[in-house]
Amino acid sequence: MPEPFALDLDAVLNRRYPIVDRLDPARTALIVVDMQRFFLEPDQPAYLPGGDGAPSAEAVVENTVRAVDLCRRHGIPVIWSRWGLRGDGWDVGRWAPKWPTWHAGTPQGPAWENPATEIVPQLKPAPGEPVFEKSRYSSFWGTPLDSFLQHLPTVDSLIILGVTTGFCVRYTVEDAFSRDYKVVVIADCTTAINDPLSPDNPGSGQYVAALRDFAIGLGDVWTLAELTHQLE
Repeated sequence: MPEPFALDLDAVLNRRYPIVDRLDPARTALIVVDMQRFFLEPDQPAYLPGGDGAPSAEAVVENTVRAVDLCRRHGIPVIWSRWGLRGDGWDVGRWAPKWPTWHAGTPQGPAWENPATEIVPQLKPAPGEPVFEKSRYSSFWGTPLDSFLQHLPTVDSLIILGVTTGFCVRYTVEDAFSRDYKVVVIADCTTAINDPLSPDNPGSGQYVAALRDFAIGLGDVWTLAELTHQLE
């Protein structure tokens, strides 16, 4: 069993103005953002330990397995994104100066040929589920995701989960909001990097701040239990 979710969302978020009253599986898709070994395995430089309310990487993986299985059972399309860079520096952009410990733009960093960029083995895309590869934060940027969703004309709601809450999930949520989708983020299926301004509370600063932004201006924030209650 995954570790219990530590946060009372109603105590830390403004959830008084939801955009989703009832989730209709026929009008919904799930986007799984960057659930890769680089972020979720303890021996990796971008490992997400969680803490002070932010779930650990291990809990996020377990919960995401449950969320994906739940959506598949209810016929909700599952869409995956996977982040990485070329190893020759061609597309490194500003990753290198912002994340120097990752060795971005080199074969030792999050290069496509590095096994660390693979989706964790606990989460395996099923046949027919698209995996969109990207080199920037948003799952919409430079990928066919927008076009793919346009071929699902009944879909107007997106469940979004994955890592990290403050970066790739955030910018994917913002781009989905700008395209007028109803967005639901599953709080215990996402977590954040360590907050360098608060070393005693790893993950909590960016994690809670991002969830607050989602709830107040971009969509809804639910727990996995609340998503299960909606669908079961």
